[in-house]
Amino acid sequence: MRGETDAMTVRTVWDLPTRLFHWALVLSLVGSFITVELHEMQLHAWFGYAALTLVLFRLLWGVIGSDSARFVRFVRGPGAVLDHLRGLFRREPDRETTHNALGGWAVLALLLVVLAQGTTGLFANDDILFRGPLFPLVGKAWSDRLTTWHYRISDLLLILVALHVAAVVLYRLVLGRDLILPMVTGRKRLPGAVAAPRLASPWLALAALAIAAGVVWAVVTRQVL
Repeated sequence: MRGETDAMTVRTVWDLPTRLFHWALVLSLVGSFITVELHEMQLHAWFGYAALTLVLFRLLWGVIGSDSARFVRFVRGPGAVLDHLRGLFRREPDRETTHNALGGWAVLALLLVVLAQGTTGLFANDDILFRGPLFPLVGKAWSDRLTTWHYRISDLLLILVALHVAAVVLYRLVLGRDLILPMVTGRKRLPGAVAAPRLASPWLALAALAIAAGVVWAVVTRQVL
């Protein structure tokens, strides 16, 4: 009789909306960092609005989306994180159909930091030409404080991104687990006994994205303030 480790099969674990979110957020963050270095502040702002929209979408999708995207599925307690760390170097097949216990907290941290980064940017100024769309609500003194926090959070975000990349490399080279390809194709090799997660409708994702974009547009244009 074949063991569970022999009966491997390919299953879809990541839906298209989650994958598009992931890579779109990468592009928006890269664009944000490049444009601020080039002092292209208006473009920087647009990349920031895009990142805010994506994060708001992901927060919604983490509640109403596919099983693998839902926070209740991958944000687990300290015990689960410790169990994951203890089992990292065991010669066992990967059974995860979502983020692992450690990765789940990393995802949540990245989302919250990007949210804080984008929010402070709405009030920021560069002392020359650029003022965030919500600058008039707080004035120069508070804008300067929030601009300082915007840069500090940017440093924290760079650290988190670096740790994320390092973890992906570690899992691939040391543990032999490819975290990148499944986020591209949506598919992953799993033991046959592991069921694929339920995937939500992409139309629901489109509705969530429309809500997120509408919220960001309303805030940026101060339609609700």
